[in-house]
Amino acid sequence: MRKILLPLFFALSFFCISPFVHAANISVTNPWILEAPPTAKAFAAYMIIRNTGKQQTSLLEATSPDFGSAEIHQSSMHQGMAHMMALKSLPIKPGGKVILEPGSFHIMLLNPHKPVSLGDQFMLQLRFDNGESLQIPAEVRRHR
Repeated sequence: MRKILLPLFFALSFFCISPFVHAANISVTNPWILEAPPTAKAFAAYMIIRNTGKQQTSLLEATSPDFGSAEIHQSSMHQGMAHMMALKSLPIKPGGKVILEPGSFHIMLLNPHKPVSLGDQFMLQLRFDNGESLQIPAEVRRHR
């Protein structure tokens, strides 16, 4: 009995402390916001978005009551120069995932309504084309 309970305890502990939010076919893990200088007007949010459904879905919009606006972006390198492009949507294949990470996809949070500091937590709302919507907390962290 002890051999079964101990691994179960550790598995449940992981899910209790790991940031994980889900709806019917969409789940989000490890949402965080990159720390920036105190006077910054733009911040980047990162996370992993999984589509557990059988049809492709797309992230259409991100919003936050704590920021003036939010946009879906993709960063890339072209001929040694960094470029950032706003996206109208971010498709997620059935059974697939999209990793929002530095140097790639991210949610650009613009014009914070209050100072943003390390350790602060902000709510983000993600809206998908399949009708699902998620409210997720994201903590301000240093780049790993």
